[in-house]
Amino acid sequence: MIQPETNNPAGTHGHEPIPVLIVDDDAALRTTLGDILRLKGFAPLPVGTGGQALEEAARQEVPVAVIDLRLEDMSGLEVLRRLRQCSPDMECILLTGHASQDSAIEAINLGAYSYIRKPYDAQQLLLTIRRAGEKRQVVESLRKSEAKYRRLHESMTDAFVMVDMKGRLLEWNSVYRSMLGYTDEELHRLTFMDLTPDRWREMEEKIVAEQIIPCGYSEVYEKEYFRKDGTLLPVELHTFLLREGDDRPVGMWAIVRDISRRKKNEDERQRLAEQLRQAQKLEAVGRLAGGVAHDFNNLLSVILGYGEIVLEDLHREHPSHEMVSRIYQAGIRARELTRQLLAFSRKQLLEMHVVDMNSVVSGFDKLLRRVIGEDIELRLTLGDQAIFVKADTSQLEQVLMNLGVNARDAMPDGGTLTIETNIIDLDEHYAEQRPGVAPGAYAMICVSDTGCGMDRDTMERIFEPFFTTKAKDKGTGLGLATSYGIIKQHGGNIWVYSEPGQGATFKIYLPLAAADGTLITTAAMEPDDVRGSGTILLVEDNEQVRDLANTILRRQGYTVIAAADGREALAVMENYEGPLHLLLTDVVMPGMSGSDLSARLAVQFPGLKVLYMSGYTENVISHCGVVNAGVNFIQKPFSGQSLTVKVRQVLTGEEGV
Repeated sequence: MIQPETNNPAGTHGHEPIPVLIVDDDAALRTTLGDILRLKGFAPLPVGTGGQALEEAARQEVPVAVIDLRLEDMSGLEVLRRLRQCSPDMECILLTGHASQDSAIEAINLGAYSYIRKPYDAQQLLLTIRRAGEKRQVVESLRKSEAKYRRLHESMTDAFVMVDMKGRLLEWNSVYRSMLGYTDEELHRLTFMDLTPDRWREMEEKIVAEQIIPCGYSEVYEKEYFRKDGTLLPVELHTFLLREGDDRPVGMWAIVRDISRRKKNEDERQRLAEQLRQAQKLEAVGRLAGGVAHDFNNLLSVILGYGEIVLEDLHREHPSHEMVSRIYQAGIRARELTRQLLAFSRKQLLEMHVVDMNSVVSGFDKLLRRVIGEDIELRLTLGDQAIFVKADTSQLEQVLMNLGVNARDAMPDGGTLTIETNIIDLDEHYAEQRPGVAPGAYAMICVSDTGCGMDRDTMERIFEPFFTTKAKDKGTGLGLATSYGIIKQHGGNIWVYSEPGQGATFKIYLPLAAADGTLITTAAMEPDDVRGSGTILLVEDNEQVRDLANTILRRQGYTVIAAADGREALAVMENYEGPLHLLLTDVVMPGMSGSDLSARLAVQFPGLKVLYMSGYTENVISHCGVVNAGVNFIQKPFSGQSLTVKVRQVLTGEEGV
């Protein structure tokens, strides 16, 4: 008698009963077998025809089928064949009361799990069904495990490779394949030695003999691979040994990581570390210059401001007029010198004007001659007509200085430095060969020397920051890089032409300005043009600069409320009930920055116009964030004329920064 199983039923997998398809045209037999299977924990699916069996198999996954050999609509062998076609993993058991050797052989050939004669022993049939179900479960588990392994295998960000003990490649993932550039067919024909350059082979053989075989794995190590295109790929490997059940080594597998980017970064870090050491002196000088710039510019503001006021009050016939004028002009030259000295240590706020390049070059002649020395002849070949460009004169002078110093160092025994200017048309053919160049007319500045010249490799790197061919104590590698940045900031281009022993030529191309060449300058305004009215809140922590600005603005008709810092300004304005037209404030002050003060006052005076002033150009640009669209700024030291012009422009809305 068949007893029901209540503990760990035979027909369950986990908690789900295993479906068993019963295909038999004898209803009594279907019912009996179904009841037996149900008692044993299976889920019987009884059907009477082959067609119904195929329909049931199409509706759901059936692990096991028990099929009578003779059915009304088709033979059991045909049902077996068609079930195996649609469900290759289904385990089928054939039942027959008319067995023959031929039918048994055909059933096995069609993939039948077993072939049982009627009348069958119920216990034997149940055992066969259970084993068929277990086989199906094992196959399914293996398939899921293989699929999981394959997904893991292919989803790895690192490469994976397996070899036998002779080094022949057995298995790899797509990362490994794409890393080396080979096809699967090509990799099958290779060994890991084929992929390994000679200089790494002895090291790797030693790792296999001394680490992998005795220990079962290696430490992480580095080597190189040959790519298919012949290039070398630096990689990092962690290799493990594969053993058979008898502990015999049969192969190795490894995780392979592309470290080309890491190697490049390491080289770059090493290069940058050397550049940093090389630039430490320059950095110290730059910080020192930036630290004293604010105070020095405040002093220049006082000298220039009061000098300008005294000149306005003195008649030209006054015996002191000439001496005061010379003091004022010396202050102007000191201001320009300060800007030149700070060029390497900070980015300057460009003061763009339409200027004549011929005037810029000729005006820089004397200073450049002093820099290059008496052993070098300076020749200027300037264009026949004015060449107008929109530029910051001090920045262009810095470029000329850098190129002049570079030429001087290339001619230690003397030579000739030639500077030419002209208007050049760059055609489409030229523009195609120079990325970023648009065809058209340009202002050209050509700086040539008769020095030692340079090779192609040097020319390719000449504008790289910190690149220099000079001795460590003789050059910073920033001069030409700075020049490149200045020209690019002006919308232009700079190119170098040279051969060893043949000197060097630097050609600079700048966009031409308006054809009429109108100079954009505030210096042409007469004093009467800048008079105005309105109330100005002046906030400046330097007393001398504050008094100077107060005097200048009051002389031009403005009402001025002065404060030494942001807190004092807020205290003064707390009970102020009159109109306020402009805030003129220093950017960097103790306790509160100019931008913070502006934000606080904007609540009390909506729409308040602001003009920032500072000698800390770097702080203004990089740290205080005031030079944005619509924000007005004036650089210290300023003259009385430039201050009143700027105030007038801000109040009338004629110009922003």
